[in-house]
Amino acid sequence: MPMSREALLTRLLNAYTAYYDVERVEGQDPLVATAFFHVHGVKYVLVKRAQLWAADNNEYVYFFSCPHLTVELYEQCLQLAYERGSQQINPDENHMSSYVVALFLCDSCDEEARKRLKKCRIRKSFQFSLKGWMEVHTVVVDLGMDSVTANSDGRKTAEFLKTVLHPEKRKKRGLFRK
Repeated sequence: MPMSREALLTRLLNAYTAYYDVERVEGQDPLVATAFFHVHGVKYVLVKRAQLWAADNNEYVYFFSCPHLTVELYEQCLQLAYERGSQQINPDENHMSSYVVALFLCDSCDEEARKRLKKCRIRKSFQFSLKGWMEVHTVVVDLGMDSVTANSDGRKTAEFLKTVLHPEKRKKRGLFRK
């Protein structure tokens, strides 16, 4: 029995809840949820005022759900995720990196939309990377074909989604592997 988009969304949001601030979005049809992750790392010597460095890393995930992903819908949702994610980024002296993730859940997908998603390369540096950078990751979960496709920047997100989609195929890591 194939999983429904709503069941997969619930499973994904439960998986993201461990580290992300997750919120369901009502009334904005393809956008169904958001998840935000923030890390602030600091290195200091003896006392906190003797700070050597500080780094902020952020990730902004936008979940889109639709029965069929077309090129027009993909472009519209990607633009929405990029605009909202870019508004969240504050490139100050501690900013290191920010990732905007557009995650699509669909029952079927146009081949042209899948090709555009795989070729998506949106990157931006702030003051020649002195104040960090941002990247856009795009991932589609096609429930009809039971596949996960991502652009080159979103490979790690795709691997995570595959483990959520198929927990029985998760690699067992242990001291004594067979």
